[in-house]
Amino acid sequence: MLRLGLLVDNTAKQKALAQLVAQAGHKVGLSWVLDGSAQPDKDTTLDAWLVDIAEESHDDQLLDDLFAQSRIPIILSDSSEFRTGSEEHNAWLRRTGMRLQRLRSDINLQQSTPASELWLLAASTGGPAAVKRFLAELPANLGMAFLYIQHIDAQQAVTLNRMMSNAGHYPAMVATQGLVLAANSLTLITARDPVELLDNGTLMLNYGQQWKGSYAPSIDQVAANAARIYRERCNLIIFTGMGDDGAASCRLIKQVGGKVWAQSPSDCTSDSMPVSALATGCVSLTGTPEYLARALVQTRQTTNHN
Repeated sequence: MLRLGLLVDNTAKQKALAQLVAQAGHKVGLSWVLDGSAQPDKDTTLDAWLVDIAEESHDDQLLDDLFAQSRIPIILSDSSEFRTGSEEHNAWLRRTGMRLQRLRSDINLQQSTPASELWLLAASTGGPAAVKRFLAELPANLGMAFLYIQHIDAQQAVTLNRMMSNAGHYPAMVATQGLVLAANSLTLITARDPVELLDNGTLMLNYGQQWKGSYAPSIDQVAANAARIYRERCNLIIFTGMGDDGAASCRLIKQVGGKVWAQSPSDCTSDSMPVSALATGCVSLTGTPEYLARALVQTRQTTNHN
């Protein structure tokens, strides 16, 4: 949760922005209404400023001082030109809300760089054991990001996270707002909130919304999003599972130039997902989780030598 400072020129704006901040999952740490009173003490624990003041409500020196002294992001706007309740004002509220949702991403990107290559690990029934075998075979510091999409109840996320963190060299993290898909990271996607990959290599959680289609989380939904962002640097491994989630993703990822692999059906607890993937004709490699892990290492080494 981020702590934001509000700088406004009337209490109506103060109330509206405070609601937007709360809806984005953040907290107001300082609120300053320009009414001739003295400037409040700077709160060093603020993560960003949200400024909404009309042109005639301030002198330029005030904002110059704020920009000069602040080392945190400043979101600057003026909603005064829009009539409250109008479509224009509602559109401004939506835009500002989106900027607040992306704020965590912007701050995280100052501290971490997105990985240049992404591997999607997709599984359902029997998936945790299979993916754990895969991760246990991988050496440290391969330099890629792993995004693990597992059909599982949201209540089991903590258990799954602990299981994957103990699997190998890649500590697991459940997807959070603004998380950077950094090199050597393992991120878990659960059923709780739909996750969107942004073009800057970070995640945005769409709180209160539902996953599209019959599965939660939806492998096809995440993979389509990832393929659009990462193109040929997005790859997919289909592990054991019931149903056909991920089959459509195989075609899409092959189309953009990524690799599509699958666990051997004979090695699966439930072979429906790998069989559906193989039926697309897009899978270029099959094997046990250990075999696929070794193949990934070899592929990485070949890429680094070229």
